[in-house]
Amino acid sequence: MKKITLGFSILAAATSIFMVSCNKKVTEAPVADMEFDSSIEASYATSAVQDIDMICGFLGENAFPKFVAPAANSTGTMTVINNTLAPQSAQITWSNCICADGKTRNGRIVMTYSFTDINSNYYRDYGFNGNLQLVDYSCDGWSIDDSVSLSAGLSRIKNLVPNSGNYSKLRWSVDGYFKFVNIADPTKRIDWVGTLYKTLQSSSPAPTALTAITWTNAVVAYDGVYRGTTVGSKAFTYSVNPEQPLIRDYRCSPDKAIGISTTPSVAIVNSEFHPIINGVASFTTGAEKEKEPRVIDYGTEGAPCDNSGTIYIKGISYKVDFRK
Repeated sequence: MKKITLGFSILAAATSIFMVSCNKKVTEAPVADMEFDSSIEASYATSAVQDIDMICGFLGENAFPKFVAPAANSTGTMTVINNTLAPQSAQITWSNCICADGKTRNGRIVMTYSFTDINSNYYRDYGFNGNLQLVDYSCDGWSIDDSVSLSAGLSRIKNLVPNSGNYSKLRWSVDGYFKFVNIADPTKRIDWVGTLYKTLQSSSPAPTALTAITWTNAVVAYDGVYRGTTVGSKAFTYSVNPEQPLIRDYRCSPDKAIGISTTPSVAIVNSEFHPIINGVASFTTGAEKEKEPRVIDYGTEGAPCDNSGTIYIKGISYKVDFRK
């Protein structure tokens, strides 16, 4: 009897050990955070606000805004009206217009402006203060509305030079709250609010009291902090340090040609799409601790003129193409 009991005890112990070892949990590797859409959407909204300001920059210099003019293949129209009498205003209207930057625009942008210096007349001049209004404005299937700004304070562009006659380091601020709604799917919405700072890095010829800014030869830098929500109501903060600003060079485009003109002679029509080509943005998205902070690197000085960049998440780099 003792031998039988002993044999059973050894068998039970072995079975118990085997069962414990089978229940051991296997640790799963964490899933990599590869959510890029929110970064790309916030970057797109920031670029669109820059475009609105640049359109006003052309109008404020009484210059023809070439990059949003009808492309060679466009059947749409663009109309510009400048009123230089007080109160000064400028407006530009598109009707189903494929523009030279490849984007389709509709609606109107209106800018009324004034000056704190009686000797000032242009966007480049000390004391320039422009108020914006978007009227049924859309770009590439996104309605862009600033009526939230109109209820909380006008979208505004201000020349920040400290005194009259200073044209060596031109800088402006752009304040606004812009709502982007996808026309085909209104459930897709992006909100952008903040102050955009723009610095003219170079332009040829250099601007003076009597010489307008030649935007088509300009290199412009942007910095600032912008907040809002991307599609799906994901909160974001997008920060650009003045030491690594976002650069747009209006002399270069990744799209070398967009068509052929036959008037007055056959000639290739170059694209006027000018993306952000270098600079760095810090980006956070989602609820607290939901997503790792991102770094959006648009490229370094001397990098190719393209519409791509790198997003860094926890030190891992991912190449991305930004929305045009």
